[in-house]
Amino acid sequence: MRPSAARRDEPVEVLEERSDSFKPIDRNEFSENALFLLDRYRIDNANDPMAIFVSMVDKMSANQREVISRFEAAIALAGVEFGRIDLAIQKAEETQRQAEALLVALGRTQKDFALTTNKIRQRSNADIVLNHLKPFIYGLFGAMLTLLGLFVRLHLKIL
Repeated sequence: MRPSAARRDEPVEVLEERSDSFKPIDRNEFSENALFLLDRYRIDNANDPMAIFVSMVDKMSANQREVISRFEAAIALAGVEFGRIDLAIQKAEETQRQAEALLVALGRTQKDFALTTNKIRQRSNADIVLNHLKPFIYGLFGAMLTLLGLFVRLHLKIL
C-alpha cells in the first residue's frame, strides 16, 4: 500500500490557526486609502492576511505613483530639451537665411566687379592715363583762370 493511500483513510485533523502573536498595524506605513479599507473591515492585526494583502497593494500603488512621478519629470525635461532643440533649429534656419542673403550679395558684388573689370580692360592706356590726369588738368585750368582774372584786374584796374 502506498503511503499516500494510507493517509487518505485517516481522519482529517483540523488545523489550528497559527498562533502568531497579535501585531498592531503601524498606521504610518499605509496610505489614506489603505487605512480606509482596514478601518472599514475592522482589521487591526498586521498579521491578518487581508492586512498583508492591503499592505502589498498599497506598496505597489506607492511604487507606481513614484514611477509615474519620475516619468512625468522625465517628460517635462524632454519637453524642455525639445524646446531647446526647436530654438536651435530656428536659430540655424535664421543663420542659413542670413548666409544665403550674404551669398546673394557676394554674387552681386562679384558680378559688378566683373563688369567693372571688363570695362577697364576695354579701355585703352591713353584713356586710363587721361582719366587719372583729369583732376590735375582741371586744377591747372582753374589756377590759370584765377591768374588770368588777377592779371586782368590788376593791369586794367577794373573795379
